[in-house]
Amino acid sequence: MELTKWPRLLVTGQPVTEEQANDILIRTANLWLMHTNDREWTAIVGEVLGMENGPHGFWTPDSTKAAVERLRCLDLEWLYTSRIASSWIGGPHGWCNWDGTIGSTNYNIGKWPDVESVTEEWQQIAAAFPYLDLRAQLVTDEGSGELAAEWTVAAGRATHREPAPGEPLITEPNNLDEFDFLHRLFVGGERGVPLPRLRAAVAQVLESASA
Repeated sequence: MELTKWPRLLVTGQPVTEEQANDILIRTANLWLMHTNDREWTAIVGEVLGMENGPHGFWTPDSTKAAVERLRCLDLEWLYTSRIASSWIGGPHGWCNWDGTIGSTNYNIGKWPDVESVTEEWQQIAAAFPYLDLRAQLVTDEGSGELAAEWTVAAGRATHREPAPGEPLITEPNNLDEFDFLHRLFVGGERGVPLPRLRAAVAQVLESASA
């Protein structure tokens, strides 16, 4: 089955520790896409992650590439997390949260993904974070359609399977409401983590990389 233009990502799983969440959320961030309307927060995040400001408030490509390598960020197009900063209408989001919760119900992963590339990304994630234990599904047509594909991530491996017709969803899609929209519009609505926690998470990832 085709995944369609904007498939909804559903995830359920066992929670991880806050230290493990630090590792996941720094290394699954897409630094190339992490720009918001909150210029102050963008500048702070760039400083913490070691990136230099370039023209028009964007980080320079060279410093972004260096940060990606230094932090060992995964190469993710579909399954990256946006818990540090996000200009999306629902604000910061992702299949892992800073408290260690694993789950997702309210966002779509992008235009026209295919099963092979999504499977490859879950395999990257499973290998990088072997403690993850989760199930993921994609539902067609922004969550209003059919269950199209399912993955299991456990013990450092990711497995894809085609669901049977009529198979139930692992959790119900959740659409954004007025509160979600309004919260994002307030000052700080695009910020996903307190600054001290971000600094600690980055320091932890860098220390682990040098060990």
